[in-house]
Parts: sequence; structure tokens; C-alpha cells
Amino acid sequence: MQAERSARPRLTARALRRWLPPLARHALDLGSAYLVPGRVPPAVREAAMLGVTSVNRCEACEAIHERWGRYAGLRLDDLSPAQATAFAYGQQVAVAGPHDARPPAGLSRRHRRELAAAAILMELANLAGNRFLDGDREGGRRPLQVGDERTARLLDLGMRAADRAGLGRARSRVAGRARGDVLELGVGTGSNLRAYPANATVHGIDVSAPALSIAADRARGLRRVVLTVADAAALPFPDASFDTIVATFVLCSVGDVGGTLREAGRVLRPGGTIRLLEHAEADHPVIAGLQRRAAPAWARISGGCRLDHDVASALRGAGLTIVAERRRVGGVLVEIVAAA
Repeated sequence: MQAERSARPRLTARALRRWLPPLARHALDLGSAYLVPGRVPPAVREAAMLGVTSVNRCEACEAIHERWGRYAGLRLDDLSPAQATAFAYGQQVAVAGPHDARPPAGLSRRHRRELAAAAILMELANLAGNRFLDGDREGGRRPLQVGDERTARLLDLGMRAADRAGLGRARSRVAGRARGDVLELGVGTGSNLRAYPANATVHGIDVSAPALSIAADRARGLRRVVLTVADAAALPFPDASFDTIVATFVLCSVGDVGGTLREAGRVLRPGGTIRLLEHAEADHPVIAGLQRRAAPAWARISGGCRLDHDVASALRGAGLTIVAERRRVGGVLVEIVAAA
């Protein structure tokens, strides 16, 4: 089994040099493939991506895109001619590379470019998955599910990539200005832990034990960090326990946003602050419209994440007061400081 895993293609510096330039050239096509009306049919797009994965054998990518494909109406055991051609094209991309594979001739020029963009992105995701995520386990393959170790590792990989792209600076502003006894809601794999001031005592809670296991590894060498499996909507702490409460990209996914915020207000000490980093509905009406259009499908495939939620309204609805608000990337990212 170990030999089979090591034979899978993996992300290397050479692979990055080969695949990142064509992905950059197709950046706009990738956006239109998912968001712009008239895009390549989602089932055809997913067929191409699963074709790539069938060659590289990344189990995490396969689990995600089989699920996404089902939502798009794709049945691997009964492909339409267009879907079968796209699947074969994805296989060709994985074998021949980004320059020698030719998209299906029956598609428009725009759809061919969108399909190429999706296949190139899938190749990089496959290579990263094979490098950083666990493969098979004894007793057969495990499905990807909430709380699963592979899910936690996939989340951690995505967060590390986003931080390198610039999100880490926003994390540093939000977590780095926390003071005193700190509670982080949805600490996940611990992406914020090293951003906290050295004199802060940090309690991190999350519903995922595998994610907390990764966070515990990240917390080694840090003093005053306590990690606990708990639900943010039912915190196991007495009233007025913390000086600062931090949450980054948590409210978009919790089941009970109002309950979570009311609990945050309950355990916050007088004069304390709640510091949030979230994605939200954009200020620009066209982008906001695209977010609303994509929100239902995104929620289904991402475990309930709200692509277009209104963070400020949720805070006010929970009886909290917004002290400061900083919107970035046209309002898609928002940093908020609130008080009880």
C-alpha cells in the first residue's frame, strides 16, 4: 500500500514551474468557469476534472469532485458524449501536460478555455493532495467527511496557500491585537496561533478533533495554549471568562450564527472585544449578484458555508455593537471589532 501511494505524482518545485504559468494565464477563464452566466456546463467541467484525477489518483480530490459532480448532474457510470469527451480530455491533460492536450473541438472558444483552466487547476490540486494528504487506510478507502483527518489536512493546506497569497496579514491584524485571556472560536488547525501576542493566554475550541490534533502540533513551543473540542454555540465556559474573542472564517459555516454570537457575548468580560475576520457579500452589485447566484451550490458542496452572508447584520441581531469595521477586496473580506 505504501509503495502504491509513493508512486502517485506529487507536488514538486518542478511541477510548480510547469503548471503555475498556464494556470496564471487562465485565471480569468477559471473565474468565468464557475461564476459567469453562460459558463461551460458544470457537469462537463467536473467530468474533465475527474478525468485528471483518474490518472493522478488523488483520493481527496476524487471525493470532493465526485460529490460536486453529482450536484451538477454528472453520473460517471452514464456519461453523455460531451461529458465522456471532457473526461478523456482531462486524462490527456494529466498525461501530456498543459500545452500538448487539446480541448474538445465541439465547444466554443470560451468553453474550451474554461475547460482547460479547470483541468490545470485540478492537476495542481491532485499533486498537492498526493503530497500533503493521507491516502488509503487499512480496511479500504474512507469517505471524506466532516471531522475526518483528511478533511482537516485539506483545510490546513488551503489555509496555508491562502495565507501565502496575502491572507496571513489580515490574520496577524485580527489575532495579533488580541489581549489578555483569549478565546478563539473554530480554531481549526491553528492557523492563528503564532500570531497571538506572547503574553496572551489562548483557549481554542473546535468541533473537529482531527483539526485540533494538527493545531496541537502547531502549538508546540508556544506557552499558554489550551485546545478543547467544543461547539461555539454552547461554550463550556462561565460568563465573563475572556478579554478577547477571535474568530476567522467561522461564522460563514456554523449552523447557528445567532446562538454562536450570543454565546460569544456571554463569555466576554466587560470592556472586552470580539475580533472577526470573515468573507461577506461584496460591495459591488455585480460581484454580490454572482455570490448570491453561487451561494446555494457552494453551501451544498462546502458543508454549509455561506458565500454571501451579512456579518454586520448578524452581530447587531445578536445584540452586539460594532466598534470598527474594515472592508477589503471590495467588501469580500471584512475585519470587524465588536463589543457586548
